[in-house]
Amino acid sequence: MKRKKFFLVMLLLLAIVVSLMWFSEWRSFLRPVGSYVILVETTIHDLTKLSKTEQSVPRLGYSVANSRAVRPDRILPDTRHTGCGSPHEKLEHLPPTSLVITSSATERSTFARTLVSALSKAKSVRIFDVAIVFDGSYDAKIGEILSGLQGVRIIINRDRKGRAMARMQGIAATKGEIIVLIEDLSEMNMDWLSPLILRLMESPKSLVTPVYDVVDHLTFQYSSLPELYRVGFDWSLQYRWEGVPFSYQVRPDPTSIFRSPVTTGSVIAMRRDFFTWLGQYDTTTWARDLEDMDLSLRAWLCGGQVEIIPCSRVGIINIKGGELGISPVSFNNYLRSARRIAEIWLDDYKRFFYAVRPSARMQPIADISILRKLKEKLKCRSFKWYLTSIYPQLQPLVSDEVAFGYIRQGANCLDIDPGQLPLVAKLRTCEPGKDSQEWSWRKTGSIVSNGMCLTSDLMNMQRFVVVQFCKDMRNQAWYRHNEKIVHLDTNLCLDGQQGDTGLLIADCIKADLSQAWAITNEAQTELEYFNSDTANL
Repeated sequence: MKRKKFFLVMLLLLAIVVSLMWFSEWRSFLRPVGSYVILVETTIHDLTKLSKTEQSVPRLGYSVANSRAVRPDRILPDTRHTGCGSPHEKLEHLPPTSLVITSSATERSTFARTLVSALSKAKSVRIFDVAIVFDGSYDAKIGEILSGLQGVRIIINRDRKGRAMARMQGIAATKGEIIVLIEDLSEMNMDWLSPLILRLMESPKSLVTPVYDVVDHLTFQYSSLPELYRVGFDWSLQYRWEGVPFSYQVRPDPTSIFRSPVTTGSVIAMRRDFFTWLGQYDTTTWARDLEDMDLSLRAWLCGGQVEIIPCSRVGIINIKGGELGISPVSFNNYLRSARRIAEIWLDDYKRFFYAVRPSARMQPIADISILRKLKEKLKCRSFKWYLTSIYPQLQPLVSDEVAFGYIRQGANCLDIDPGQLPLVAKLRTCEPGKDSQEWSWRKTGSIVSNGMCLTSDLMNMQRFVVVQFCKDMRNQAWYRHNEKIVHLDTNLCLDGQQGDTGLLIADCIKADLSQAWAITNEAQTELEYFNSDTANL
């Protein structure tokens, strides 16, 4: 009995020792920022010294000389509301956090300020690890200094891969429950990190960002803006900064969180599991910042939200001429990226994007079937819901459309094959997202796809229906009667009997199913031509 008791006591002591060792090891990984202090102070000294040295840099859009004159660890004015403050008891239970900092063609002093402020002003947040991705540019001397930082992983892309891919590399190299994405034009203010993480503990399906202050590109003076702003966009899918709605301005607590239609990613924080659930970044080549518009829309439509946290403040250099030494993104690259967003998330409202960016239809886009399947799997909401519930300020364009979408007979849709004009209109199996099957019916009577009009001419086309350049002529005008589409110039009906070889106009027959057409979205009365006296319609 004594031997058994002795064995149990020894087993208990062994368990305690193992637990203490495990806890000690675990705490060494989940170390608070305080354990960085000595390393950060050493790093500050080294980076400050290095940042004042001459360096060949491209034209950056800000004063490099004045940037070098500003210490990486300078004291900033506290731009938070006086009501901001993180409860100490909550700070003790924050989940481990990973920082992912991407750097593309900036110079030493700017990068040093981003890194040092991110670490030294994070208060008592447990920073699990840091990944720094040099995308297309790398300063070996900075690399030497950073190599001494425990928990910091450096990734070097000799050729620029783009921000989405660079961030994915950094995310893959880190392990924290919380991911914070940072661009190297950022300068963090006091206790910038804990309000973001506290919100993610309360709202796990959120993308959260700080309020952005301004760092002047010439003087490097740090200041707050006179009012709060959020990030929106227009129908060309270009970002715009806009004041928060009045309902937010009059909220009783000025420190309360407010929503943003989208975010542009100078600093974004999210839970790793939510980011994975959303499908992560689409690493197709993106025009700068549009990958964050895609992620923002994905969050809103698929069960999450985008929020701005007033008690977190981060300064951003207000770049002038701002391509940061990177080759300017071509307009075609922007069109491809914006078109990708329109095709995946805008549903029928993508016609407004094409109305303001018609040349986008001519841009090829990579396969989007995987993202469409993800959209279906996550049971994402419609863009109509988004406009109604989240962003009613984005008003639909005033349009002369009376119908739009697919013109179909059963499982087949009005379509055209590629080639030189004129092109014979045909019936093909309906394919969601296929440009040549999307039509817009205008008040003038024209039926338009990709800037070309449905046309028929008895003398020249032998009753075939073709697509030609729009000329605003009677042979390109059509009207709707019941389920029929009637040619204004001849009062003959669009007929799909020989649709696989070519559509025709034929004498209208009341019960003929080959003359019955369904249109995805239409205003029936607008399409009626009331002066018609065609007897057989």
